[in-house]
Amino acid sequence: MMKTFKTLAIFLISALIWSCNNTNSNKKLEKASNNDSTISVNKRDSIIENVLSEKNEVWEDTTADIKFKDISISINRLILFDDDKQLNQIQKDTVYLYADLGETIEGQKITIVSSQLTNITIEQRYETSVTVMDDGPHCDLTEWKHYDSTWEKLKTNDKGQFIGDSYSEKDLEKFPVVEISELKAYVKKHCEEKYSQLISTIKSPTEYPSAVSVSRYFLRINGKRKNSEETSTKLIIIEMAMGC
Repeated sequence: MMKTFKTLAIFLISALIWSCNNTNSNKKLEKASNNDSTISVNKRDSIIENVLSEKNEVWEDTTADIKFKDISISINRLILFDDDKQLNQIQKDTVYLYADLGETIEGQKITIVSSQLTNITIEQRYETSVTVMDDGPHCDLTEWKHYDSTWEKLKTNDKGQFIGDSYSEKDLEKFPVVEISELKAYVKKHCEEKYSQLISTIKSPTEYPSAVSVSRYFLRINGKRKNSEETSTKLIIIEMAMGC
């Protein structure tokens, strides 16, 4: 579901052991293999530690930068689809962004830069939707019913960076009570026929191959203009990749 640092670390370790595509990682393993026919446990662990350190530096530098006319926002460790170079432009007060599979803003550092606004606050909420999965392909019901969480103000760290709120797995599976027949009818109308067959026997939206997960995160940024009492509000809507 969500990509946490721990999950990424486990993935990298597995990828390293089974020969990942990272050039630097392969060079380290190749060099170690050439020196010794068998890599000792200590040597292997040392290599993994070095690779993770290098990867961590890359993750720390991976930021999504969103620029508005009077404020700039950087979200750490967030990879967005940006084929049309939208992030190079000055955004309108409301902007829609599209996150890569497994990305999240939970627990991420958010940096604000503005010479025009003061008393800046950020609020966060999320929305869940139903997705029906078919071992890869999936039909996301993002235009159907949702659970919408309440807005919560984000806290800051000792560097003045805002920290994205984190949620439990139970939180992220919240969804309105619905008649299962209503769900099946919507899927029949809006998804391919195979998806109706897949959910023909389910009793709830969270029963596989149906699932409930985050479909959108929302960030609302408020600040006051320094030369007046006028309030400036920006809304960032991050569309999440669903299914698996």
